[in-house]
Amino acid sequence: MPSQEPTNFTTLFSSQLSVFKEDGENIFTGHYIPERIWHRETEMKTLASFFRSIITESTSSSRKVVIYGPVGTGKTAISRRFGRDLIKYMRREWKYGKPLFKYFHINCRKTKTPHLILTTLLRQLVPGFPLRGFGVDELVRMFNLLLYEQNLVVLVVLDEIDYLLPEERTDFLYSLSRLEEAPSGREDLGQSNEKIEARFNLLLITRDENFRHYLDLSTASSLGQNYIFFKPYTRAQLYDIIYSRAEEGLKEESYDDDLIDLIASLAEENGDARFAIDLLWRAAKIADQENENHIKNEHVRNAIVTILPIEKSLLDDLNTHQKILLLSTAKLLQNEKKLFATTPEVKQSYIEICDEAGVRPRRQTQVWSYLRDLNKLGLIQLEVMNRHNQGRSMGRVTSIRISDIPVTEIINRLTPLNFRIEESVI
Repeated sequence: MPSQEPTNFTTLFSSQLSVFKEDGENIFTGHYIPERIWHRETEMKTLASFFRSIITESTSSSRKVVIYGPVGTGKTAISRRFGRDLIKYMRREWKYGKPLFKYFHINCRKTKTPHLILTTLLRQLVPGFPLRGFGVDELVRMFNLLLYEQNLVVLVVLDEIDYLLPEERTDFLYSLSRLEEAPSGREDLGQSNEKIEARFNLLLITRDENFRHYLDLSTASSLGQNYIFFKPYTRAQLYDIIYSRAEEGLKEESYDDDLIDLIASLAEENGDARFAIDLLWRAAKIADQENENHIKNEHVRNAIVTILPIEKSLLDDLNTHQKILLLSTAKLLQNEKKLFATTPEVKQSYIEICDEAGVRPRRQTQVWSYLRDLNKLGLIQLEVMNRHNQGRSMGRVTSIRISDIPVTEIINRLTPLNFRIEESVI
């Protein structure tokens, strides 16, 4: 039996081409905060206006703000960027005797209980603070006392607040929203309790637009009316976001405008920038695995399958003519430079495959009906385009794209089928 050479990892990695710049993959991670957060300038200004008192009169009032919007609309990125910028500003403007400023960002998906949130905060103020032994009310009191003891003003961000259990969330948020009114034990520090100082500020992040309706009246009232809605991104906005990440993280020759536009179109339905960025990263990784120096549309189609797997039954359940039309489109789009096919091209390819298979082609109205069915299933995308030649209108034509499925997978799945036999049993 022949012996197998051991894997030489040094050779493996050193010889591998990559579309990423050095350390470029970091640009696509969730913790990366870009210098410019595209198309969220208004939301950033609104957030700054709500928390302006932290800068002007840091202990005059306690602010509570709620950010809400769908997944991938920049809520976490904006809050982290705001916190980072606020820390820099407060350090630069700090003068002796003024309270110190601290920013805490806690993800409730990972830190799922009020007890764990509070012990996490306390351990950042008092390293080694015990994780057990105290109730939530005691932890709230100790946290409040430490704000005075360490002369602090804080902004606490509770990200993905939806992950706290509803029965715990309401009472906990009420306690936090009234923190400045809670007993602090300041008399132990030789300070008077007569003057209430607002040292605690709260920012909540949720994807649920009905969040406020789940709170009781007293909690909702304590949180106030400072709500900021983050709308889903448009296709054009997604293009800008993805392009900026590509510029930062990928080699210049590894992508082009058409690739970025394809990814923007795939993420357009939900306006999800996180999905779009992840899709670009996955496509780039597939290009690396294939030792390619340019990310192709087919890499994107393969990447989306890893995120949203295609059910085999989706293709199996199509009738013969739907399969032939899908196969016709896929074959036309095998050419990497061809971004879409037109309905006349697909119709001609459909007729040719029908002739090869001995299947009688359907009429134009039925073909169009089948194409609309494929569009509804998400297997193709139909878009009406206006054609021009040297400034003159040449009429309209419908373009047909395949964005979500690798065309090679469609061809491999459908080419072996005996369409004539299938048609006889429909």
